[in-house]
Amino acid sequence: MPAAKSTQGPGDIPVAFRADAGVFEDAPLPGTDSLVRVRTRTRALEGMQKEAVVEYGPTGAVWRLLCDEGPWLNGTDLAPFPLAFFTAGLAAQLMSDYLAEAADREIRIDHLDMSVDNFFTMEGSALKGTMAASVDPIRLAITVAGDADVRELEDIAVITLEDRSAGGITLRDELISRFSIKLNGRPVRWSGEDAPTMDALADPAAALAAVQPADDTPAVENIIYKDEDTPPPASDGAVGLTSDQKRQVHVHTDARLRPDGLKELAVQCIQPAGSRFVFLSDDAADVGGQERAPSGLAYLSAGVAFCFMTQLGRYAQIKKQDLSGYRIVQDTVFRHGNPYDPAALPVDTFVCLDSSNPVADNLQLVHMGEQTCYLHAAFRNEVDVELQVSDF
Repeated sequence: MPAAKSTQGPGDIPVAFRADAGVFEDAPLPGTDSLVRVRTRTRALEGMQKEAVVEYGPTGAVWRLLCDEGPWLNGTDLAPFPLAFFTAGLAAQLMSDYLAEAADREIRIDHLDMSVDNFFTMEGSALKGTMAASVDPIRLAITVAGDADVRELEDIAVITLEDRSAGGITLRDELISRFSIKLNGRPVRWSGEDAPTMDALADPAAALAAVQPADDTPAVENIIYKDEDTPPPASDGAVGLTSDQKRQVHVHTDARLRPDGLKELAVQCIQPAGSRFVFLSDDAADVGGQERAPSGLAYLSAGVAFCFMTQLGRYAQIKKQDLSGYRIVQDTVFRHGNPYDPAALPVDTFVCLDSSNPVADNLQLVHMGEQTCYLHAAFRNEVDVELQVSDF
């Protein structure tokens, strides 16, 4: 008998579910242009857990997701860590774009697997303000079978990365993040790139507290679960909470296309050692999917929000700074290659902080949150992808 799979969060709530969009009707996302707008509302829960509600603008689909951390940040390991959401989303989107490119060439794909190895580096001192995140080259291996030779199957992968995938554009373009900040309900002037479109948004606290599962949903069960067959990791302690860092994080993803059209993505942190989590993903309805699970861009966007939230909480803990509550509203905007010319815009984030510390301390908190966020680093820097394609 297979081992049981953990699918529940606090209070027996699933780690992921389709949510009722009604609580967000006050600020709908535009869905009539050619852009894919994804709004992620996120709040901190107990310990290192975070909750996000991801709204996919073109169709109005809303997903509630739970995030946790492993032992390296004193998390409970109940739900996936932030980088797992990003890497699962990136792999899912690349798979979708690969299949779309093959379909445009009238090539039948019988089998498609991907493995993605992401490497992130953290180095410097939090106390001195020099700690910063960076992203090392990504290794992407594709195993594919279809009615084409391996040269064309490889060309499909190259074109997908370079000319088709909005997920791939987040790695290739240099996109500087923009912020809008409120401290204890009052606006605070941000010294970097401002996000003026976020100024009119409300603190998401009340809406997040009111989120409920959708009554009528095509979602599958167990959208995200922890694979209990994975051996418990050998903990090196809370290495991520030390004030000085010089380490690399390695995240591995195995992705496969299931017969029912869903993408199954198994993600594990290799360094430091962590548990394996399985994600299901489906294309959004605007590109022909059934929306039985979040799309690649929805997962990718959630990962950016979760990672930034982790860095805020981590920095406050290292600095022993008061941070009694923190929430964000994040907008990520993409354009699918149709078939070509994909795009991604800079990440816009509205940050709500509850703190008794001075304004200057909280501005530094946001600055260090962005500087140490692996995924904001992925957006603002050009990241190389090492590609390997083989036939099945």
